[in-house]
This record gives sequence, structure tokens and C-alpha cells, in this order.
Amino acid sequence: MNSQMTLQRLNAKSNVNAKLFDDIQQNLINLCQNQCQIHIQWISSRKNIIENEKADQWVKSAAQEVSVIDNTKAIIISFVKKQICKETKLQWLNVWKSSIKKRNQYQKHISNVNLRQKSLKELRKIDRLTFSTFIQLKMKHDYFKSYLHRLSENNSNKCYKICNASQTSEHLLLNCKHYRSEQIKLKKKTQLKNTDIILTLFIIKIGRIATLEYLKNTWIATRKWLLETKE
Repeated sequence: MNSQMTLQRLNAKSNVNAKLFDDIQQNLINLCQNQCQIHIQWISSRKNIIENEKADQWVKSAAQEVSVIDNTKAIIISFVKKQICKETKLQWLNVWKSSIKKRNQYQKHISNVNLRQKSLKELRKIDRLTFSTFIQLKMKHDYFKSYLHRLSENNSNKCYKICNASQTSEHLLLNCKHYRSEQIKLKKKTQLKNTDIILTLFIIKIGRIATLEYLKNTWIATRKWLLETKE
């Protein structure tokens, strides 16, 4: 045998998953049970051993004879999925082309369910930076130290200068000592309660408007703000 990989896979029984190798192993076991002595050894393909050359010829001739794979015995799952998607698309296109009122093809699937999301007008009116900061603060992934510290992008998770608390999104919005006047306005406008901070500031309309105004006034959790606080 001149394939080291094949020999290694045959020896490593626990790592052999392919059906072909399972069949080979079973055939070898059957031969051993019939009192046949089998010795498998790797031989370089360039050793000019007559038996090895004959084996190569048999393999090549067998490969040439088998030109078509029996799909009933072996088939690739990804190929099946691809064919299903292809056939489904063709069927849908045929229905779509033959339909006079094409819109009805969608209406019968959505029924009476309203899938449209309400337009958030206050988010459309703001600049891109404020919008991005709002979304990332809501997800608690942005330019503040507690998040960057988890990514090993910052040596400390503490807030800067006189404020030494953990610099989280909640801290920057409600408790940071550097933005007391802005926080008073935010809490007054939203009538904030301790139990529903995320709901009030990011979900309810009055909270979104107040939070967006707070972000525009403070520019917290932006890259420029973070660099300036490090100085």
C-alpha cells in the first residue's frame, strides 16, 4: 500500500467514519476469521516492486471501468439540498409567471397577519453616529471600558478621573458623575424606574427620544469621546 493516509485511517478505528473504510475493515476481519494471514505495510510508490506495480495497474483499470456512481448507495446531503432549492425556485417561478395578479401569491401566505414594523420617526431624523451609538448601547457593545476590557482592548473597566465605577452602558446613561445635569433631565423626561431601564430608554417612544437627546448632548460611547477621556 503506497498511501500513508489510507493506512493511518485503517489503523485509527475510532476516527474512521466513511462507509468505504468501514467496508474495508469488515472485509479484512472476515478474511482473518477464515484463517487468512494479512499484513498491511506502507511501500513507497517508487520502489519498483513488481507486486506494487501490479496493484497500481489493477486500481487504475478498476477506476476506468466505474464511470458512473450508483446514486442509490452514496449521495451527498449538500447536493440534495441544492437540488431541492433549485427545484423549489423553478416551481415558484412557474407559478409566478402564470399568475395574472402576482400580488395574490404573497397575500395567501401572510393572510391577515400584519408583518410591517412601525416606523420609528425619531430614529430617522438623527445623524448616523448618534443612531449607531444608540443601537450599540442598547446591545451593550460600544466604545466604553467595561466592554473593551472584556475584549482585552483596555487595561481597566473603570470610568475616568473622579468617577471610578465600572464604565457600563447603564453607568454612562444614569450614574456617571461627569453628566449629572444631563442625567437629571433624562430621568425627569422618562420618569425612569430601576426595574425597567432598557425598556424605558430604548423601547418606549418617550424614552428613545430622551435617550437620543442625551447622546447628542454628551457624545458618550463614541470613538472620539473615548480618546478624549483617555487624555
